Amino acid sequence: MHELILENVLQKYKETEAVKKFSYTFSNGVYGLLGENGAGKTTIMRLICGILKPTTGMITCDGIPVTEMGAEYRRLLGYLPQDFGYYDNFTALRFMKYMAALKGMSKECANVRIEELLDLVGMASVKNKKMKTFSGGMLRRVGIAQALLNEPEILILDEPTAGLDPKERVRFRNIISSLGKNRMVLLSTHIVSDIEYIADTILIMKNGELIVDKTERQITENVKDHVWKCIVSEYNVKKLNEEYMVSNLRNCGENIELRIISENQPMEGAIPVEATLEDAYLYYTQMSGGPKHVLV
Repeated sequence: MHELILENVLQKYKETEAVKKFSYTFSNGVYGLLGENGAGKTTIMRLICGILKPTTGMITCDGIPVTEMGAEYRRLLGYLPQDFGYYDNFTALRFMKYMAALKGMSKECANVRIEELLDLVGMASVKNKKMKTFSGGMLRRVGIAQALLNEPEILILDEPTAGLDPKERVRFRNIISSLGKNRMVLLSTHIVSDIEYIADTILIMKNGELIVDKTERQITENVKDHVWKCIVSEYNVKKLNEEYMVSNLRNCGENIELRIISENQPMEGAIPVEATLEDAYLYYTQMSGGPKHVLV
């Protein structure tokens, strides 16, 4: 089991701090990194993969700075970036063989592994088709397969379900859940449902900072008294939308059912309801009155 430690990592682009004093220790398990676009998720992943060097701070693997590990560290890594490059005229099979060669895999080992992975992600039947003909979801599945080629012990996935349909996303979540038993998996997304059921620990980022580090149950437990359901007339919807964080709206005959996130009862007759991870995510990232830090 490996231990990856980030100590006071700061990343600046000119005068902008994309990541602010990020400290965390990762070991085996599935970590879900949540945050809206621009929160710093991709920057953290690029830092962990060694694509970026921290402006200040240190990243170590098993006590050794990753900048000193070279090929040994890269051997441990599997990485799916948000946008991975490929040659249009490559087939899925040729692309996988190309990536296997870059990772230094033997042909015999690569051929067996490639067949296994293309089958795993449901691309075996189109492995000889050119990638320029693939949909966004199909390209994403090939990207997931290449990230798993070298059987990485540290798997970094940046927005891996972008472009996948609901059935594909379920398939992907099942794959990740099984992989997390014996390796470190860091999955970044802004889609809450992608990690709600598979992440052992959920990290929420806002404006480059880590503001939440808890299990799904702990996170929802913290906001259990701040989610309300109320039935209102259409006339009152706009006013409540302006005053409160409305996480869901549903027509109920002549009236409208609102799900509101608020520390206080938003209106007479509103009843408290069980919080979901999406409710908690909105509470921590969107409400100015939410807690600054709730780290374990």
